[in-house]
Amino acid sequence: MSERWLVCIDDTDNDESIGTGKLARWLGAHLHERGLIEGEQSVTRHQLLVHPDIPYTSHNSSACIEARGEADASALLDAAHDYLKLHWHEGANPGLCVVRVDGVPAALVEIARSAKREVLQLAEFDAAVRDMELALWSGGETGQGRIGACSGAALRSTGDDGRFIGLRGIRELEGRIRVKDICARSGVEAVRLEGGDDLDGEAVIETRDWVRPSLIDGRAVFVVREDAGRLVPAERRSKDD
Repeated sequence: MSERWLVCIDDTDNDESIGTGKLARWLGAHLHERGLIEGEQSVTRHQLLVHPDIPYTSHNSSACIEARGEADASALLDAAHDYLKLHWHEGANPGLCVVRVDGVPAALVEIARSAKREVLQLAEFDAAVRDMELALWSGGETGQGRIGACSGAALRSTGDDGRFIGLRGIRELEGRIRVKDICARSGVEAVRLEGGDDLDGEAVIETRDWVRPSLIDGRAVFVVREDAGRLVPAERRSKDD
């Protein structure tokens, strides 16, 4: 019987590298090729606090894979760890967390929400998660990335945080497209006007070749805004997308 797994990574990059988001998408493909997760998977980017006291490369975000698989946590952790050892970059302090979607402790969700608004101390974080059933690995000089990896997994588990950077079909959507075609050709479940309601299927979106839905109430919702009479993506691109 397959389980729904979260595999989250953080702080794997430096200023010249590909970025944690792209590496997470590569990692998902690698785990699938190894037969550890099933083909239908998604990756979300989770934004944590940006603060001078927090070391980060560009945006302090983590990337979380969600997929079904019959492997156990230790097999996923070992395979992901081996892959990251080959691909994380000099100067990084990577973190990796593997946990079942339904196995994320409520206390970790609260810690993750704190990580979005305040600076967390590594020693205090380690003490707080010590008795939680999490499969963890961290590297580099400090292993600071384990805070982001755990936080990203916990935030993803809520079904109400993050932006999809890996989802069926979204990278093939370009130009002006009707809402119903966006949903038919990808894993996007709805297109919503910023601060408003879901749009009718005939509404036309100027995608600017960048469709990145948000995880809202357990659904992939592409949020758009009005701009000079057009409907365009509400959010801006970032390196991790």
